[in-house]
Amino acid sequence: MLDRTLATPAMPVTVEPVEAAELDEAVEPPVRRRAPKRLTRLDRRDWGAIGVVLGAHVALAVITYCSAWIEGSNGSHLPLTRGYQQWDANLYVNYAQHGLFSAASTPNNAAFLPGFPLLLAAVHLILRNWIDAALLISLVADCFTAVLLNRMAGSTRAALFLCAAPAAAFLGVGYSEPLFLAFAVGAWYLAERGNWPYAAVLAALAGLTRIDGLALIPALMLLAFANPVGKRLRALAYSALAIAGPLMYELYLEASTGSWTAWQQANQKGWGLQTDWPWTALESSWRGAFEYRDGAGAYAWSYQLELACTVAAAVLVVVLLWQRSWAQACYCGLVLAGMVFVNTQQGADRGFLICFPLYLVLARAAERRAWIGSAYVWVSAPVAVVLAFLYTAGSWAN
Repeated sequence: MLDRTLATPAMPVTVEPVEAAELDEAVEPPVRRRAPKRLTRLDRRDWGAIGVVLGAHVALAVITYCSAWIEGSNGSHLPLTRGYQQWDANLYVNYAQHGLFSAASTPNNAAFLPGFPLLLAAVHLILRNWIDAALLISLVADCFTAVLLNRMAGSTRAALFLCAAPAAAFLGVGYSEPLFLAFAVGAWYLAERGNWPYAAVLAALAGLTRIDGLALIPALMLLAFANPVGKRLRALAYSALAIAGPLMYELYLEASTGSWTAWQQANQKGWGLQTDWPWTALESSWRGAFEYRDGAGAYAWSYQLELACTVAAAVLVVVLLWQRSWAQACYCGLVLAGMVFVNTQQGADRGFLICFPLYLVLARAAERRAWIGSAYVWVSAPVAVVLAFLYTAGSWAN
């Protein structure tokens, strides 16, 4: 005998639609979360990068302290700040104090782009010591760069490789490299995420800080081609707008001096630098490194470092081309061109320092083969320590 309930005709049932959000709430009750504070947006990887930078700056301070004892006469200890006040660091302070063309200005200040001196003058309004203001800018800029490099590489090692670079001392002694890297890496980071307006602003600021900012513009334009067709033109336009930074400085120099080549003239008068074929610079470095005579070998190591960093930069460009990282290869290739298309090499180690794709390549390679990262640190870090000591002791440049 059949159950009556089974024999009863089915009654129509009305099912009201349920929104997806309501369904999610039914499965898992919503959790109320407070908006995160700015500092809590940094994860453990970011804080690790900041820790590496802080450690590098502390290590540089220890090296500076030791060099002050060694360089002191009759067992006296030179002022700690003296180790930081060498060469361009002094020139940047003079630039920030007196500008380009005042009676107190150092001759040929126009060879330096104004981004770093302008920021230095602004920070000095609050922190009333020029060296302290310069070191604070370097520290903050380095932390910013290290965090972004780790994020871009998806690794915890990129910041370490930056701070172990042969010329890493210049990240903490009041030079323009830290600020330039912060602007350049920031522009790249934003461009890769499609935020082209802000990327263009940072790229323009990079071009207002160092002449190497010009290398960033065509590289960003190549990066723009990775965008969908509908967004590509907009990205290209913003990339091109980054020329505003160096262009403003060029216009200012022309208005002040009446010459469109004031920057080139300042480099030639102050440092004897002018555009030339690459083999001229390489021959000059080779002669200084291995064919010195009459006691001129005291700075042979400097020329050897120039050659080593030039070769390393060339290898980096080849690796980036092999990986089909066209935009990064373009940037590093143009920085390399700036190292060698001169009559004599000066600062190839600092040029190699700002080739930030190197730290991304190393970090990603070290994730697969740890020995690559270890080999880089074991070779590069001792050179960085020696160069830091020579700089703070006043024996870096001839």
